[in-house]
This record gives sequence, C-alpha cells and structure tokens, in this order.
Amino acid sequence: MGKLGAALQVSRTFGVRHGMLRLEYEFERGSGLMARRMRSVEGWQAWELKRVAPGISSEVLLQERRDGTRKFFFRDGRSVGSEIKQILSPEEVSSILVEAESIVAGKLPFFGNLSYDCGVPPRWFENPATGQAVSPRQPWTRMRFASPAYGDLKFILEPSRFLFAYALVRAYALTSDERFPETFWRFLEDWAAHSPPMTGPLWICGQECSLRILAWSFALHGFIHSPATTPQRVALLFSMIASHAWRTAQTIPYARSQRSNHLVSEAVGLWTAGTFYPELSAASRWQRLGARLLREAVVDQIAPEGASHQHSFNYQRMILHLLLWTLRLAEINNADLHEDIHLRAEAAFDFLRTWVDPASGSVPNYGSNDGSHILPLATDDYRDYRPLLQLGASVLNRPALPPGSRDEAALWFGLKPIASASMPALNPVPEAGYFRLGDEDSWAFIRAGAYQRRPFQCDQLHVDLWWRGLNLARDAGTHLYNGPAPWDNAFTSTAVHNTVSVDGGDQMTRAGRFLWLDWAQASGRILDSSSIHRGIFEGEHNGYRNLGITHRRRVQRLGRIGWLILDELSGTGEHELRLHWLTPDLPYRFQESPFEVVFTRGESQICWNFFASVPSQAAMVRAGTLIERSSNFEISDCDRRLLGYEAPTYGDLRTAVSLLCQTRSRLPVRFVTLVRMGSRHDAEPINFEAISPAKLARTSLHNTDLDETNFEIKLQLKGFEPA
Repeated sequence: MGKLGAALQVSRTFGVRHGMLRLEYEFERGSGLMARRMRSVEGWQAWELKRVAPGISSEVLLQERRDGTRKFFFRDGRSVGSEIKQILSPEEVSSILVEAESIVAGKLPFFGNLSYDCGVPPRWFENPATGQAVSPRQPWTRMRFASPAYGDLKFILEPSRFLFAYALVRAYALTSDERFPETFWRFLEDWAAHSPPMTGPLWICGQECSLRILAWSFALHGFIHSPATTPQRVALLFSMIASHAWRTAQTIPYARSQRSNHLVSEAVGLWTAGTFYPELSAASRWQRLGARLLREAVVDQIAPEGASHQHSFNYQRMILHLLLWTLRLAEINNADLHEDIHLRAEAAFDFLRTWVDPASGSVPNYGSNDGSHILPLATDDYRDYRPLLQLGASVLNRPALPPGSRDEAALWFGLKPIASASMPALNPVPEAGYFRLGDEDSWAFIRAGAYQRRPFQCDQLHVDLWWRGLNLARDAGTHLYNGPAPWDNAFTSTAVHNTVSVDGGDQMTRAGRFLWLDWAQASGRILDSSSIHRGIFEGEHNGYRNLGITHRRRVQRLGRIGWLILDELSGTGEHELRLHWLTPDLPYRFQESPFEVVFTRGESQICWNFFASVPSQAAMVRAGTLIERSSNFEISDCDRRLLGYEAPTYGDLRTAVSLLCQTRSRLPVRFVTLVRMGSRHDAEPINFEAISPAKLARTSLHNTDLDETNFEIKLQLKGFEPA
C-alpha cells in the first residue's frame, strides 16, 4: 500500500472531525503552547483553597461532609461495614484485611490481579516490573507511554490511580483501625509533595487524573469520621481535586478524538468534581461540561443494542462502572442527566451480562484488556463479573443474582439488589456481530462483525468455547501494549486467535500498535436455535480478499457431546493455512495419527481431534516451545514465539497450550475440529477412515442438516458419558 492510500485509510479510521481534534492536540503539544499553559499554574500555591474555593474554610468543608449536607453514596463507611460483615464469610473478611495490611506495608495492587512492593511511601516514579525510573521533573508534554529509559509507563501510572484506597476503606469499615486512613492520607500527602500540579509524568493523561478524582472522593467519605481526616488534609484534597479537574479539561480534544473509554472517564471525572465539590469556583462549569461530554461519549461509543464500539469486554465493564457511579450519584444529589446516558447504560449492561459464564462468573478475555478494574469492591477474582451484575442490577433496577458476598459493591452504593427467581437469558443482537450458542452447561462465543468503527483486534470468526466454568478455547488477552518485541500489543494478531491464518499473514494490515487498516468485514447467522441442546452458527469474512480467498466457518453444538467446527477456505492458488486453538494448560495425552489430544481436569476430560480435506500436520506449542507434533510438522522460531501463552490481565503472562493444524495446498481446503467433553474414561475411537479427503471435499458447508452422524463419525459413548 502506498503512502497516499495509507493516509486515506487513516483519515477514514478516525474521521475528519476527530482527526482534526487529534491534530489540534498534537499541535498544541508539539508547538509548546500546552507546556506554557501548564507552567502558568504549576505549584500548589496556584491551587490553594482560598483561590479554588474562595470564602470557604476547610473546617466547613469537612463538617458539611460529616453531617451529610454534601451527599455521597454513604454517610459513614463504618455503618456500611456492619452490613458487609453480614454477607461476607470469615475467609472473605480475612482476604480484605490481608490486602489492606499489604498496602500499609507498601505492597500495592496492579491491574486487578497483580501486586508489587512499591515501598512506604510508594516510589511513585519507578517501574516495579523492571526497576527503571522516570524523572519526576520530566515534562509530561514531551513524554510518551513507552521509552527504553522507563519501559511501559502504565506500570508507573498504576499506583497513582489510588485504587488501593478502596481496599483501605473496606478494611477500615470492618475494623475501625486508624492505620488504614492514616496510610491513605500519608500516601496522598507524599504524592502531592513529589508531583506538584502540572509537573512531571503523573500528569500525562486526563483519564488518570479523572480516575484519581473518583478514588479520592470515595476515600474522603470512607474516612470522613476518622481523626486522621483533618481540615488541613481536606483542604489539600480539595486543591488536588480542583487541579485535576482543570488538567482534565485541557486535553478534552485528545479524549474526544480517541472515541474510547478515555472520554467517558474524563467526562465522569469532571462531572464528579463539579457535583460533589460545589464549593469549587469552577464546579458548575465542570458539571455541565462533564454531563455534555458523557452524553456525547455514550451515544457515540455504545450501540443501541449495547455493544461498545471499542470491542472489549473489560473496557465495557470499566465504562459501566463509570456510568453506574454517575447515575447513582446523580440520583442521590438530584442532578439532571440526559436520558440517553441512562438508556445506553441499560443497553450496555444487558449486553455484557449475556457473556458472563454462569459457573465461573468470567467472560471471554475478548478485546483489549489493560487490567482496569476501577471499582474493586468485591472479594471475587478480577475476571469475575458477577459483582458488576449485582451492582448494575441495583442501580438500573434489573434482575439480580441470589444474595451473597457479591452484593458488597451495591451496599457501598447505598443499595440492596433484589434477587429474582431467575435471571432471564439474553440473546445478543446479531447486528452487533457477537453470537452465542449453547446453554449454561456449555456455550460458544463467536465474533463476526462488520466494522463501522476502528477495530482494535484482528480476530474475525474467533471462537471461545466454555464448559462448566472452564474456558476450553480462549482468547490470549493483551499482556502489554508497550513492551519490547514481540510483546508490543502482539496478541491482537490473527495467528494467536482461534481462527485460520493464511500465508502467515493477518486478516488486516497492521499500521501501528493500535491501528489496523484494510478492515476485514464479517457476517454471520444462527441456525437451528430452537433446541436448548443444539445450535448452529454460519459466517464468513473477507480479510483475505486481496488473495482472492474467503474464509467460512460453521460452529455446531453436538448436544451434550461437544462441538464441531468446520472451516472452509475457498479461492484459487496454493497457500499455507494454519488453524489455531488456544487451550488451558492441563495434563494431556497425545496421539499423532489421527491427531488427538485429550486434556484431563479432575474427573473430566476434553478431547480434541483435527482432520482436513488434504494432507495436513498438527502440533502443540506450550509457552513458545514445540512439545508435540506430527513427524513432518515445521514451524519457525518467529512463528511460535507468541504461541502457547495467555494474559488474564495486563502484564500477567501465563502458560497456555496452542493446538495447530496446518497444510500447504491448493484451494479449496476444509478443516474439521471436533471437541468432546465428558468423564475421564477413554472414549471408543472415532472412525477416521470414513472421513476421507474426497468425502470432505463433497460436503457442503451450508448443509444445515449436518450433525454428528454426517462424515460417518462413530461417537461410541460407552465409557464417555457426559459427567
């Protein structure tokens, strides 16, 4: 592709309006205008209380919040603590206290599921993953989010989100131990001393500033009756809120140009500063701006059927947390918000709960996952979305799960979910490009969408498979946005998704860590969905149209036996084709011919079989290492270095197993994947001799009568009964 063609595609990706907003931001940053504007308000003297809230004393500010004049979700965190004790087990209470004690000792949470020793007070400017550091005096207007000098800036920014404040508030509510509020205030004072307004790397992002506003607001009220919460400290916090809201407002063109969760976060941060801190002289302006931007963001970013245009389940949770925070705070303070905000929040909630696995509470690790979990108010794992379901049910008046420890977030919001007899199943709207087959016992997630907005992953026709809480075929996640090669957002590529790659290429053209051109467009449909034990998906995408190739995929539920996936690559010429499945790292038994892998988990087993319409080879890759293969299977070191890994959250690279079936052949070519689940007893063998290449070549992908007896697959279930 020539430079002109690439430029035209980039223009199409961002749109003229949003492209101009981005150019405006880059011009101000590159020309020095922004740096001069920042220097004009450097230092805390520009943000003293008498300047940002003239005529109001710190004593009055504190008292108005202690007596409930300024309304928050709760008046006293300790009263919430008494309610929480009634729903948490002793083990869950202990886990909250252990985390809080770790924070007091300087071990801070990262990305929802990790922790690093950051010291007391924290070393705010150190990358704990690498030991590198950035100068606190380095102007943020000349910085980027990655550098050989300090590595991935996200590791430096994460402690400054102050998400650890939520854990300290929870522990204080349970114990009234004054060490917890004292730790928060000491860390806040140290942060302010080493990162004065508009100075240094911690001011680089308006979204980071906004998330701090939320965390500090929660902590202020959680510790409002503590002796550690003094008028002097409250005055400092007000100055910090004012400076952060002002900073956020300065780069709104950048947030708008991104058309992502950045704008939602920054709108909510501004609105919160304006609503909860009306004493600030700019409060009404921030509240109006935040409300206007939030409506713009949700209408632009959340489709009417509820899917986020950012195509990420983790970011959709983040957006929902922000919307639920805003809607509940607006209700408490009788603040007006446009109806669109409530309607899109309801749609986004209903859409996301479709993908919560009923057994584990997890969702597919689909789309960008940077570890954001901005309301950590539950003892459940980072990947468990059931606390969000309970919180959303309480704020949006939706059916809830049975009562229990997952109600904690709702209690902090001053609400109690009303459990329903059952939570009705929701089916995704096909126009969104998300498809679900199966039932609560076993189900499939399939992505097949037509992009109207910038894609972030190259994953058309990707399939996740779930069985009794186990993610059998999974998405690798993200790992790092800004790591050294190959970890520079490489899990977005086609090769690591559960689909077919052609000639070692992607379905789209990669033009940067976060930019894809030549968008692959897909379509799909659900057939035979009348029975709860069956369902068929058929879809196709045009990502290899430049090669004259179409990829069609059929996914079929085989009752309680398992799943059948048929891939057809049609076109002309000879090509290298590779089918990839990412599976959990479990004990296994391998058989080369015919290819079979049987994973075991407790008393259960999962059996994978591959076969193709032409001679093919198969292999297993674990953590970048070839562990099993057909005798003539070949793969380069470059090809396999990303395979056999997954990242449950940002920066958390773990071992998984990639299953590969590949061939070099003239088209058309068909692959068949058969996945069976059941007891640990050996199944009787499949009659692979009946599945000849000639028979596969004659079989139509669109044969809607296809079931487990077509292909003459003899599924003898004796000794392999579903558990």
